[in-house]
Amino acid sequence: MTNAVQQVVVHGGGVAAAMAALAVGRAYARLGTDTVWVDTGEAPAPHAALIAPPDLATFHRLLGIDEAALLRHAAATIAMGQQFAGWSGGDDAFLHAYGDAGSAFASLPFVQHWTRARAAGLRVALEDFCLAAAAAKQGRTGAPREAATRQAVKTGWHLDAPGYAKLLRAACEQADIRIVAGADAVVHRGGAGLDRIELADGEQFGADLFIDTDGALIAALDPGETAARPVFCDRIIRASAPAFDPLPLYSRVAAHPAGWLTLIPLANRTAIEFAYDSASLADADAPAALAAALGRPVDAEPSAPLAATARPRPWVGNVVAVGPAAGDPPPLDGAELLLLQLGIAQLVLLWPIDRAQMPEADIYNEELAGTRARVADFTAQHFRLNARTGEPYWDAARAAPISTELAAKIDLFAARGMFAHYNHEAHVEDSWALVMAGHGVTPRSFDPQALLTEDQALMAEFQRQLRAVASDVHAMDSHADALRRMRG
Repeated sequence: MTNAVQQVVVHGGGVAAAMAALAVGRAYARLGTDTVWVDTGEAPAPHAALIAPPDLATFHRLLGIDEAALLRHAAATIAMGQQFAGWSGGDDAFLHAYGDAGSAFASLPFVQHWTRARAAGLRVALEDFCLAAAAAKQGRTGAPREAATRQAVKTGWHLDAPGYAKLLRAACEQADIRIVAGADAVVHRGGAGLDRIELADGEQFGADLFIDTDGALIAALDPGETAARPVFCDRIIRASAPAFDPLPLYSRVAAHPAGWLTLIPLANRTAIEFAYDSASLADADAPAALAAALGRPVDAEPSAPLAATARPRPWVGNVVAVGPAAGDPPPLDGAELLLLQLGIAQLVLLWPIDRAQMPEADIYNEELAGTRARVADFTAQHFRLNARTGEPYWDAARAAPISTELAAKIDLFAARGMFAHYNHEAHVEDSWALVMAGHGVTPRSFDPQALLTEDQALMAEFQRQLRAVASDVHAMDSHADALRRMRG
C-alpha cells in the first residue's frame, strides 16, 4: 500500500494516551508505522481507581500486559461484578455479576422459566441462579475443574489508576514508542485536517493521523461540536481507606440522598468515589456527608466536576478523539475503561488504508456514537428504576428523560422478560436481566412456550441448578488464592 499511514502522533496524557499509543504501536509498528506520543502531562488523581470490564482481559493481550504485571503495578484485584445497595431504599442490595443469569432450559433463556415460577410464588432471586453472583458473594473465583452448571463466569479488574497509567507508560517505552513531553502545543491546520503541532521548545511533529485524548486537537478542527446528555451528579470526591480483608470480588455502589458512594477494593487500599448533585448537597457540606456515609472521616481530595458531554463525530479529518477527548463517560458500570477500550479497538479495526482519503471515519463515528448511546442507556436504567422515595434528588433522577431505546428495553422486559436488541450493544442480555431484576422489575408474563414444561420438571430443574451452583462455587479458588497463583 503506497499511501499507507506511516506517521502517527498521540496527543494527551494518562491512561487514555498511553493505551492508544501502545495499541497502535503493537498493532502496526511491524508494518512500518511510527508512533510518537506527545505527553501533555495529564495524570490520574492520586486516589482514582478504575473498574475494568471482562473484555479488557482480551484487550490486554493485544497490549502485551499480563496478570502478574497488573498485580505488581496497579494493585489489581479481580472484579466479578458490582453490588448496588440502597437504590430501592433501606438495606436492599443486588449484584450485577459478570456471568449468565441461570442456565438455559428447554430451549428457552432461564429468565423465562424464572418469571413463570415467580408468578406461581417462587421467592428465589434471579441472581441466586447465577454462578458468577453466588461465587462473588462467597469470595470464590476461577473455573471449577468439573463444572456442573456450564455457566459463563467472566472476570474483570479493579485497578489503581495512577499505577495502571505508569504500567502502560512503561509498556510504551518497552515497545520503543517515542515519548515527548509537550503541554500547550500550537496546532497548525492543513486542508481539512491537521498538518502539524508545534511544542513550546519549537519542535514540530507532523503526522498522517493524530490521535487526541485531551481534546485540544479535535477542538481545533471541530470547535463546539459537543452534545450534552443528562447528568445525574455534577461533583465527585475521591478518597482512600484501608484495604478490605478479605478482599471482595465486587465493588459496592451505595445510594445516598444526593447521589451515590462507590467502594472499589484494591490490594493496597479501598478507593472511594463520592458522587453528588451540587443542587442537592452543597460543596461545603459534602465532606461531612461522605464521612457520615462511611461512618468515619477520611483523607480526601477536594471535590472535582463531573461533566456529561460527547462528540457526535470523534473522527474528523485526520484527527481521532478517544477517551476524554471523545466525551465524558457515564460514571458507573466501568464505563470509562469500557468506552476507551472500545474506541481504541474500533480504530485498530478500521485503521485507514489511504492517508489522503480516510473514508473509515464515517463508519467509526457511527459505531462509536451508537456504542456510547447504548452504554449510557445501561447506566441510565439504574436511575429510572430506583425506588427511593421522598428524596428530591432521586425523584428527579427517576423522572429524567431516557432514550426511546432504553424505554423499549424496560417496557419489553417488564412485559415478558425479553429485550429489544439494537445495534452497537455493549452489554449482554443477561447483564440487563440481572440489573432490571435487581432493581425489582419482575416481568408480568413470559414466553408461552415455557408452559410446555411441567411444574414438577421445572421445580426439579431449579433445584438441580441451585445445587450445581453451590457445587461449582465450592470447587473454586478463594480470591486470595487466585491472586497468589497469578503472582506466581
